[in-house]
Amino acid sequence: MKRVLALCLVLVLALPMGALAESAPSEWAEELIDTSAAAFLTAESGEIDYAADITREQFAVMTLYLYNAVSTDGMPQMTVENPFVDCNNPLVAVAYGMGLVQGVTENTFEPDASITREALCTMIARLAAMWTDTESDLPELDDFSDADEVSDWAVDAVKFCVKAGLIQGTDLGEIDPEANCTVEQALIIAKRMRNMGV
Repeated sequence: MKRVLALCLVLVLALPMGALAESAPSEWAEELIDTSAAAFLTAESGEIDYAADITREQFAVMTLYLYNAVSTDGMPQMTVENPFVDCNNPLVAVAYGMGLVQGVTENTFEPDASITREALCTMIARLAAMWTDTESDLPELDDFSDADEVSDWAVDAVKFCVKAGLIQGTDLGEIDPEANCTVEQALIIAKRMRNMGV
């Protein structure tokens, strides 16, 4: 297994910031996305398609960007082992070492798999828990017609994200927990998180 030294995220952010992908976000999303996060994601993983589902690897990388954007403490210095046989991205290993992401199994990450809305909420809640209380005064999800479809392991994380205004219901008044999250939707959540400082 490769050992990855997690230094200051300044080293990560020193990646060359290439031009944004030729694809563009939807017109309704243009003013809502975090353009800095989009540039970081583009520099790290190459051209991005805003309308495509965001992958587990892409969002794991984005959690580090968000950590650096919100944290006043800087990246912790630590040495982590990459336990994943299917993902060699050192940023994923750092995110794993920080407890921001988890594997699908003990030694697989499935980096190219899409991430569902409820799974994304769990990553966001783990990140936010570093600075704020994510467990108290959580709202019920009664306003959403499909609240009972949220997986047990994701309920509290979804509640927190709803409470914090990081996710909203669909036009049909649903959480749609098992729907895949697109790149532009994730970038909108990133901007909300930065603006709220959580």
